[in-house]
This record gives sequence, C-alpha cells and structure tokens, in this order.
Amino acid sequence: MPTMRTPTAAEHDGLDQLLDEAFSSPRIRPAPERRSQLDVALRMEIRRLIPVVQAQADRISRGTRAWYSRDKTLAEARDELKQGLSPSSLAACLRLTALARVVCALDDFAGGEP
Repeated sequence: MPTMRTPTAAEHDGLDQLLDEAFSSPRIRPAPERRSQLDVALRMEIRRLIPVVQAQADRISRGTRAWYSRDKTLAEARDELKQGLSPSSLAACLRLTALARVVCALDDFAGGEP
C-alpha cells in the first residue's frame, strides 16, 4: 500500500493559483502558449486525482450516494480528458474552466490525499 502524505502548503497554493488562473481565463484570454501550459497542468492534476478518488469509490458500497457522486465525477473527469483544446481562444478558455471544475470536484473528494 502506498504511503499517504499531506500536500504541502506550497503544493496547495500552487493548485489554488492554477485553478484561479483557469477560472479567470475566459475574461483574461491568456496567450496560446499559456493556455497550453494550463491545459497540461490541469490534465496532470486530473490524472493524479483519478486513482485516489477511484480507490475511495472502490471502498464504498456500490449504489450509495457517496459511491454514485464519486462515480459520476470520475466519469466526467475521463470525458474531459478525451476533449482537446480548441484553437479558438474563447472555446479553449471554456475548456480550461471545465477542466478546472473537474479538478475541484476530484480534489474535494480526495480531501488532501496525494
């Protein structure tokens, strides 16, 4: 079993900053290079959090609200990972906010687990 650790304050601040930037991207419209960097960073967070939330879901009784909410969030996360970043500035920024919403949902379930 892997050892669990609590994310450091710097890691948590970095995630908060990433999410803030992603959520504000439709207003700010970052340059294409920055949009790509945000896209990669958000996808890495999703890929990091999916196994944590999946492990939780596997320990919960199937069909309960707790299980269903995690299962739904995991399905949404996997669907978002299938979507690419649009060349259109606004569409790309909206995709970044969708990825950020998934990161928030997964992170809420993960509760600080790495």
